[in-house]
Amino acid sequence: MRLKRVLLNRHSLVYKLFFSFLGILLLFSVFNGVSVYFFNKSMQNEIIQYNRLMLKNTAERYETHFERIKTMLFDLYSNEAVMAFNRQLLTKAEPDIEYWKASEVLKTVRAQAYNPMFYLNNLLVYYDSHSLIVEKEGSVNAPMLFERFYRSADYPLAYWKEQFERSGNYALHPQSSFNVTTLNSSVDVELIPFSFRMPGSNYQIVALLDARALQEAFYGPGDSREFMILREDGSLLYRSSSVFGAGDIPSFGPEGAGYMKAGDTYFFAEKDPLTRLTYVTALPYANITAKVRNASLTLLLIFAAALLLGIAASLFFSRRIHRPVKQMLSSIASRDPVRPKSAIREFDLIHQNLHELMQEKEAVQKELLGKKSLLTSFGYINKLKAITSDINDWQDIAEMDDPFCLVLVQLHFKEGTVPESHSRPDRIAYYIREYINVVMTEHLPHSHTFQIDTNQILTLVKGGDEPEKLREALEKLKPILDRDKAYFLATLAVGSVHKGSGQFNAAYRQAQEMAQQARPLDECQIIRSHRVSPPYALNAVQEQELFRHIQAGNLAHCVSLTERILEQMEKKDAGLAQYRQIAESILLRAARAVEPYGRAAAAAVAARGKDADPGPESPAANSSAHRSAGTPPDASAGERAAAGHIPRTLPENVLESSGAGPAAAQAACTCGEDIGTPCASACACGGACGPAGGLSFQERHQRRLRSCYTPDQFGRFYAQLFKEAAGIIAAGKEERDSVIEFVMNELENKFADDISLDLLADKLNLSAAYLSVYIKEKTGVNFSEQLNAIRIRRAKELLGGTGLSVQEISVRIGYRNVTSFNRMFKKMTGLPPGEYRKRHVIDGDLGGL
Repeated sequence: MRLKRVLLNRHSLVYKLFFSFLGILLLFSVFNGVSVYFFNKSMQNEIIQYNRLMLKNTAERYETHFERIKTMLFDLYSNEAVMAFNRQLLTKAEPDIEYWKASEVLKTVRAQAYNPMFYLNNLLVYYDSHSLIVEKEGSVNAPMLFERFYRSADYPLAYWKEQFERSGNYALHPQSSFNVTTLNSSVDVELIPFSFRMPGSNYQIVALLDARALQEAFYGPGDSREFMILREDGSLLYRSSSVFGAGDIPSFGPEGAGYMKAGDTYFFAEKDPLTRLTYVTALPYANITAKVRNASLTLLLIFAAALLLGIAASLFFSRRIHRPVKQMLSSIASRDPVRPKSAIREFDLIHQNLHELMQEKEAVQKELLGKKSLLTSFGYINKLKAITSDINDWQDIAEMDDPFCLVLVQLHFKEGTVPESHSRPDRIAYYIREYINVVMTEHLPHSHTFQIDTNQILTLVKGGDEPEKLREALEKLKPILDRDKAYFLATLAVGSVHKGSGQFNAAYRQAQEMAQQARPLDECQIIRSHRVSPPYALNAVQEQELFRHIQAGNLAHCVSLTERILEQMEKKDAGLAQYRQIAESILLRAARAVEPYGRAAAAAVAARGKDADPGPESPAANSSAHRSAGTPPDASAGERAAAGHIPRTLPENVLESSGAGPAAAQAACTCGEDIGTPCASACACGGACGPAGGLSFQERHQRRLRSCYTPDQFGRFYAQLFKEAAGIIAAGKEERDSVIEFVMNELENKFADDISLDLLADKLNLSAAYLSVYIKEKTGVNFSEQLNAIRIRRAKELLGGTGLSVQEISVRIGYRNVTSFNRMFKKMTGLPPGEYRKRHVIDGDLGGL
């Protein structure tokens, strides 16, 4: 009763919801009814088309089989054994005939008769001169066969005698019932005879086709439709039952194809233009209407069930929505009830109360924005990194709502310029930060300088409307920082102006990306605008040419090629990161080229480098000439920074503070290598000096590469790299393994092709199993690991140096399946390709900065 009262209330929410659902159900019902109507109209046509298609397929199968039987009959007729036995029967007297030669004919007959693809009950070779028949069970007299073993009222012996007088070659005879008698049984079977003979010939070939087996194979077993085959004159060649005769089939016109209704039956016909046979199926009209009726009834039942469920669901969900709304309205109305203005009272009340709640929310939000907490502001900045320095005036930064800009100082410590100590980079960075803080606060009093990481110093400049003072401060910093370029280089990235501390994270990210745009210069750089460097990578021709010359030990060609590459990069204004990327790529190829020769040859070349003449004196020994002096040693860091230099970065201060003096720095390397910076651990002597002892060829030159900052230094790096690689290859020529060298050459040059261990084994005239074990024994890594390592190395270069998609890179390096590429890349690098590219670009991994 209560539910009825609610449903009859036109202004209630449940009333509106329930009848809205009913309206949707009504539309659905109309749509479904129309669909059922058109479905019934089209289903009958679909059934007709389906039967026509099935009949067409059946006709094609029968015609194909009849052509197959024709070929078999002709081949048997032309068989040498059959023809030879026929010649004996025609030319020799009865006592001279070699009947044992009929066994050769019997073998041929049995081979065809028992072939399951022909669906034969028997196959006969009928010789007229002696009334002899050779069939699958042996040879027999013709009268005995047709009167005792294969009896048929339609095909007595006289009928087959008459066939020797016919003019045609092939004859397809109508279906007839044969009583087939054997030693153990006697059965009636439906057979379709198919005979062949040449005019005037003494023998003919008769194939007895199993009519029921043909129907089951080509028309389908257990089909209720009647199936018939008509000859060109309209007589029946075959029918599946005796329900319909030839006179019951309507005329289909000259084409003999299509369908028509005769009485209560649909007849479908398909005529073959070559054999002139017509294939007919008969389907009672009641079958079609029954199928349509069953389908319609099923749809109606589904529709009725869906409609009932829809009404029940409409009522259920209407009440479910109405109940909590009503409860919510009761609580709201008890505070300040108002007269509803809408046709639905509930929504009027909700609107009124929500309006009040929104006003209260706006007031609270304004209060919160005006009193932003220190912890919330700190969260923006703490997302970046762990800040290692103490900021006394942190409260001012956290509550800052003024515009600001960031100046990020990225420090690049050169390899081997000071003794390696855990505290050394931190100590140097600390005094650099102190000096930058003094200079910045001198020109911009409201700036704050703090250390983000060991090699990053960040200055926050408030206001952002004093670009001239900021420029003066940076110009004062540059020459001071350049004095210590023998030990480190600095890149100063000046970001754009941002509003409020809430944008601190974006501002820091922008400055970090700008710092990665450093040019290949051996000096402090100031970057004020964002520049997108064009992608640069070695093409396939350059890679193959370089690897070929490295393997051949052609030092001059390798140097010439890298000089051209450096010229191209200078013309394209490539950044330092791109120089490093290309250098790492070339270093990897050089390492791959010398890898087959092992560490023995590398050690011999390194030993020869140990005896080289000492090079020019390390810049670290003379760097004191570039320093200002006169500040007392016990002065504070800020006082020394105010004097205009950074004392702790001087070798006589920094190195002495850890127990090492200028002599130690100067003695760090004695191999004479010079690529522009001292290199205690990056020199080419490898294990001959410094802490680089025991490093591999690639590791030694990787450390040398970290001290390259200008095109000239990269050029000298390449020259020394190729020189040592040529020496290792020359030293290992006498003991080189030709098999491993061939395999590595093939992998390096054809890794993108469909290369396999079997293919290489064929080229080497070895078994794949032996070659696999041999590669593992000689290199320590199996074939697939070698191939995957080369492909993933190339993928890393393409991800970092080109804009190709992951799919394109996967195909280019030889993986046809991008899923396999992603799985292998993550397995070998620990990161998916997309994540690797993101970190490589944003975090500066390309340049090793």
